[in-house]
Amino acid sequence: MKLTRVLRFGVPYRGRLALALTFQMVETGAALTIPWVGGRLAGGLIDSADVSIATVALALIGLIALRTALGIASGLALLTTAQRILADMRTRLYDHFQSLPVRYFHTRRPGDQISVLTRDVDTIADYLTGDLVALLPTGLTLIGALVLMLRLDPALALPLALAVPVFVLAAKLAYRSVRPLSQDLRDTYGAAISLAEENLAILPAIKSFSREDGEASRYARLVHRQRDLGIRVGRLQVATGPLLRFVAAAAVILVLWLSGARVRSGELPIGELVSLLLYAGMLTQPISGLASLWGRTEAVRGSLQRFEDVLDEPGEDMITGLRPESVAGEIRFEDVSFSHSGRRGTLDGVSLTVPAGRVLALTGENGAGKSTLVDLILRFQDPDSGRVLLDGTDIRDLNLATLRGFIGVVPQQVLLFDGTLRDNILFGRPDVSEAALHRAVDLAHADDFTRALPDGLDTTIGSRGVRLSGGQRQRVALARALVKDPPILILDEPTAMFDPEGEAAFVESAREALAGRTVILITHRPASLALAHTTVRLAEGRVVPIAGDLAGQGPA
Repeated sequence: MKLTRVLRFGVPYRGRLALALTFQMVETGAALTIPWVGGRLAGGLIDSADVSIATVALALIGLIALRTALGIASGLALLTTAQRILADMRTRLYDHFQSLPVRYFHTRRPGDQISVLTRDVDTIADYLTGDLVALLPTGLTLIGALVLMLRLDPALALPLALAVPVFVLAAKLAYRSVRPLSQDLRDTYGAAISLAEENLAILPAIKSFSREDGEASRYARLVHRQRDLGIRVGRLQVATGPLLRFVAAAAVILVLWLSGARVRSGELPIGELVSLLLYAGMLTQPISGLASLWGRTEAVRGSLQRFEDVLDEPGEDMITGLRPESVAGEIRFEDVSFSHSGRRGTLDGVSLTVPAGRVLALTGENGAGKSTLVDLILRFQDPDSGRVLLDGTDIRDLNLATLRGFIGVVPQQVLLFDGTLRDNILFGRPDVSEAALHRAVDLAHADDFTRALPDGLDTTIGSRGVRLSGGQRQRVALARALVKDPPILILDEPTAMFDPEGEAAFVESAREALAGRTVILITHRPASLALAHTTVRLAEGRVVPIAGDLAGQGPA
């Protein structure tokens, strides 16, 4: 992984970064001038006739003030730029996550994706706006201090110049374990997030089985491992830099001590000695910075690799393909086979036709492939062999957004978000009229309970619709699908949350909502089968017809 790829994230802000770098370079120039002026001031204090102390003192104060102002200016420029880069990277990554096919997330923990969005993106942005931008001024400080020391006293400066590569090599060796530790830390962080998210989602089950202590222990083990790894990484980063800085300072002091005879003999003037001391003190900061840069570089390599791995995943093509304005709604499976990775064949040579405007009921045991058929229609998956046709056109030739726009889905596990009923129902079509909204609510027979709520359709329903009953959530999901007015409707166990009386009422009310649409109804419940024109059963990946057009009365 080439770290130069990090630079492309800063390209849109190259002007801001260049300005911050300019501030830092001028600040470095001021910093390199301060020791020379300080030496002149020290010489003047000893021999006032040699120099105007007031002038030199004012110049020194001015240089320090200039350095301070430039440091603040560069810090503010980098702060705002870093936040903009963070926002850009997170937005781009999130957009790409949404573009990825559903199957991408089936084998990955949600916490890993959150970790990339947070820790990894933070690491990359901080490295770009901190370490990489400061690399040139740091190098200039190091080289400039050495050059000026060589001009003042080559015999003193040469040993220090030769020692710099030794310090950098020592830093590289000291930090070589940071990268695997950072990877382990990131993985543990992702696992902890995934567990917390999962457990909070199934909290009622945890409470009903009195598993609070066990799950708390699982989470604590991950958090404690994350703590221990964080301490190990932190120790390396905290200790190595200061230790190397101490060794560098000790080496400088040793060299200066060895030159004491030259100072006593007058061969080395006191002013030059002060300048040399100040320049030597400057050397410790860039040496320490370059040393710790190895540790941060190893950490950012892992973050960048994970970031790039996500972006390298091909997203769904939402641009190309046919865009018919309307469809009749005939769905045909032609000798379709499909198997999930690492599993036996889920579908085996399935051929099935759902005529336009008709209701097909799918039954079968769990794992028979009913949901897989739905995934194939929505192109969450593509067949291993065979074709799925819509009005005679292979759905792979259709624009993906257009295809899904023709389909309304009511899942068994209703997915609602923390917002108002109105927001949830209009999720797929926020632009529809108020009349269309109320029409969908009426068709879903959700009007009775929505009117009884404190704020009607503007009532907040809580995360995942927790303030609604199961039957109410099903009706909201149906209204959300119907507000699209789709020619194709997929209902996955739509009455699973109803009692027999509620199911009978739902079936009776659904006839009007389903009339004229192509409907695939996944159900095991006899009352719901009354909605179907045709019923088929899936068994061992094959379609087994169990009734003809008299399977149910179907919608009027």
